[in-house]
Amino acid sequence: MSDKISISAIIISAASLCCSAICLVMALNAGNASGKNDPAAVQHDEGTDTQYVMYVGTNDKDTYQLKMTTEEAKNIVDEVCLKYFEGYTLQEAVGAWKDEKNNMTHEYTLVCYFDGADKETVYKAADELIEKLNQSSLLIEHDTINIEYYSGK
Repeated sequence: MSDKISISAIIISAASLCCSAICLVMALNAGNASGKNDPAAVQHDEGTDTQYVMYVGTNDKDTYQLKMTTEEAKNIVDEVCLKYFEGYTLQEAVGAWKDEKNNMTHEYTLVCYFDGADKETVYKAADELIEKLNQSSLLIEHDTINIEYYSGK
């Protein structure tokens, strides 16, 4: 009985070593595929950061109508965002909401993404956009995300 247990222990140990070796090889290959073990690869910081998403409506708060062209609205948002942030991503959208009289309103909306921004700067940009676009408020989301700037192999 003791011999059977010893043989079983040797087999289990050998299988464990094989699994460990396979996992190590896979991890090294994954690192090489991402350029982490390649000293010639350009590396960028990775980590967690806060991403803010600002939804900027463009209808005038008093008339619920667009009082400028969509291009003019985009230029205003671009000017303000580049004043406060090193960069941002912009998407165009259409939002809909019911006003205080239960009337449905559709609104051309600009969605701005800011990675690595701080709350105070986002609020400063929002204050300026609220004033320049005559808005009641802007929707601001924020979340902790993992970011990586990938430059290829």
